[in-house]
Amino acid sequence: MFKHEKFNLLIFIVLVVLQLLGVIGLLTRFQLSYLPIMLTLFLWGGLSTTLYLHRYLTHRGFEMREWLKFLLANGSAVMLAGDPVTWVGDHRFHHLKSDTEEDIHSPLHGFPYAHMMWLIRKPDGFRERSKRYAADVRKIWYCRLFERSWIYVLPHLVVAITLWLTLGVVGMLWCLYVPMLIMYNMTWAVNSICHMPQFGYRSFDTSDQSRNNFWIGIGAFGEGYHNNHHAQPRCAAHGLRWWEFDVTRYVIWVFEKFGLAWNVVWPKESRATEPQPIETSPANVATSTLVA
Repeated sequence: MFKHEKFNLLIFIVLVVLQLLGVIGLLTRFQLSYLPIMLTLFLWGGLSTTLYLHRYLTHRGFEMREWLKFLLANGSAVMLAGDPVTWVGDHRFHHLKSDTEEDIHSPLHGFPYAHMMWLIRKPDGFRERSKRYAADVRKIWYCRLFERSWIYVLPHLVVAITLWLTLGVVGMLWCLYVPMLIMYNMTWAVNSICHMPQFGYRSFDTSDQSRNNFWIGIGAFGEGYHNNHHAQPRCAAHGLRWWEFDVTRYVIWVFEKFGLAWNVVWPKESRATEPQPIETSPANVATSTLVA
């Protein structure tokens, strides 16, 4: 269906160049002095995607301070994770049509399409549809501004140029583009691998093909426990068992303790009207989550 839509060459080139910069960075000499900046940007960008764009802005799993929202919105722009209006609209539509022919990034259309190519072959009118699903997000002034591409890229350019002038090209590549390479592919893997039966396990009997994947859960700040998320979309925690390591959940918990977040939707017991748990053992999980 979607994989036959018009190919957006500009977006394709941008995505490939951004990832190539990360790959080139990995081929250069790493210096320990890069590590604090690299980790800071990785955490800022990662949490801006998982905590802000996803668990807060899309699903309203909690409320938080205005200055913190603004900080995280800019973090998503620094990492070019996707403008908030489009990101939220696309993801809400995914939940509505998950793993049907209308799901814009389902593996039903093939792994490459589910992983990245859906960003390049969106059908005509899909952006306008996303805006309708994210009408509440468009009321936020800075999210509305970020719909303009030339404004949205400014935080990224400021950070990139600052790193270039202070650390040189190699420092810029390691501190910014290597984290972006990892973050992009981990985020995309939630859409692709975490909807493929051979690469995960299910804790809930949902109507889609969502799977939990331990390794993507680690790399994507807890987003890889995707079946848990589809069972309880508003829940601020995706990792529900003690061994399902969910960095974003822990950060939200800390925010709540310090009064930075409130009205947090924490996990609840399964009820007859909700998807019922499927029994799995840690041994089976370890085997089923290995990605070839």
